[in-house]
Amino acid sequence: MTNPVGHDGEPERTSALLARMARDMPAERMPLRDFVEALGDRGFAIVLLVLAAPNSLPIPSPPGLSTVFGVPLAFFSAQMMLGRPRPWLPERLLRRTVGRSEFRLIVAKILPWLDRLERWCRPRGQVLTGPVAERFLGGVYLLLSVILALPIPGGNFPPGLAMTVMSLGLLEKDGRMVAIGLAIGIAAVAIVGAIVIVSFHLVVELFQRYLL
Repeated sequence: MTNPVGHDGEPERTSALLARMARDMPAERMPLRDFVEALGDRGFAIVLLVLAAPNSLPIPSPPGLSTVFGVPLAFFSAQMMLGRPRPWLPERLLRRTVGRSEFRLIVAKILPWLDRLERWCRPRGQVLTGPVAERFLGGVYLLLSVILALPIPGGNFPPGLAMTVMSLGLLEKDGRMVAIGLAIGIAAVAIVGAIVIVSFHLVVELFQRYLL
């Protein structure tokens, strides 16, 4: 499924899609299945963006929070890597409903910052946003999700930022933004690797100093 097309013939922006869904929601409550279908081929990018964004802020997070987000990120990343056209959820979850007032409240809160971020994006570099590239990016997301889920002090921000930027690029078919996210992802792997190595040497040094 392709992205909906706006009045100007260009792919509909994600902010416009969410605003239209909130405005035109036909019933007081809508099954989650209808939302997944409405998002079309942007479903993975939106889900990954929502899960990664809380970890993209350079502030300390409560212990275990990165694991809470990292596990479902890995779950959806693996699906994306395997080439599924949209996120898969158990039938029991798909039957759950979302209230119109709650959905409109959520959309109202995220539209302002999403609209600002979209101003930096435009369709370009399609080679990094096509189906083949998405399977490769699914593997990148999976690696970063595993790193995110590990209890590494300070290890949630770099992969979280990388996945947030990549997701935004996928949403807007902006290959340059995806490339920036990939560059941040490479740096994230290097940074977290350095943290692990330094921590390991510190533990070994303390062990040798006080226990031997």
